[in-house]
Amino acid sequence: MRSRLIYLTAALLYAADTRAQSATLLPAAPEPVQLVATYQLRFQPDSTNPASARTERLRLEMGKSFSRFESEGKRLTDSLLASVQYLPTNTSQADGQNRLQDMLSKAAALPRTAFRHAVYKAAAGRAVWFVGSLGQTDYRYEEPAGFLSWTIVPATATIAGYACQRATTTFGGRQWEAWFAREMPVSDGPYKFAGLPGLLIRVSDARQHYVYELLSLRKPAAERLLNFPIKAIAATKADYLQVAADFDRDPVGRMNASLPTGSGFFPDNPGQVQRLRLERAKKNNNPLELK
Repeated sequence: MRSRLIYLTAALLYAADTRAQSATLLPAAPEPVQLVATYQLRFQPDSTNPASARTERLRLEMGKSFSRFESEGKRLTDSLLASVQYLPTNTSQADGQNRLQDMLSKAAALPRTAFRHAVYKAAAGRAVWFVGSLGQTDYRYEEPAGFLSWTIVPATATIAGYACQRATTTFGGRQWEAWFAREMPVSDGPYKFAGLPGLLIRVSDARQHYVYELLSLRKPAAERLLNFPIKAIAATKADYLQVAADFDRDPVGRMNASLPTGSGFFPDNPGQVQRLRLERAKKNNNPLELK
């Protein structure tokens, strides 16, 4: 099985090289997932409180020309919401309410996620897009070319069963250490990290506040397509961060603005919602990207 995975990753790398000239173009068509890498992220959302540390599972789904990285919780929640959006037009009100209750019950059983975003990467990390969900709206921005500058050092180690080599970089106000496996020749990894001559097996910041580690690498159990979110609103990174900051300051107002006129989101007690949001923000003072 492992030899077949290495063969598949070599094929992915070849596909990446043949698409180098068009890497900055948005992926135009869906394509099958060829490999799935599952990572565990250990992170500390409150920099002042080590007891706030949590773990989440996230997936890197790789196709021939691009990949998608997102949390398991987001993936499952999006799938559930999509099933409700495509109800038949002749669905009765009672049936619709029953399906809504069923969806809410299923949603309560899904893993919770702190990451309502996805990262798409073109061949060998030559283009990286961040897609964030704010309320009912998706936004996307592209990182500039060469935003990651890696330094590969001779140090080696065996991690998750793979012979790895060490590399370092500075990104988002943090110093990062990465361990990559040359035997898995796919230049990809968790979040926005890519551009090394092998799959990233472990990535961590110097303070160990964010630590990604590979749990498994396999072919998909069933056919699944990668779709690029063409309809997401294109923005600069600065504009997206401004909208996100506005959303944090006034989530109720931002949600109401995105809904049809007269359909308030929390019309009864928006102040309480705002207070809860601000209290939660105080405990989430340690984002992955500090700047």
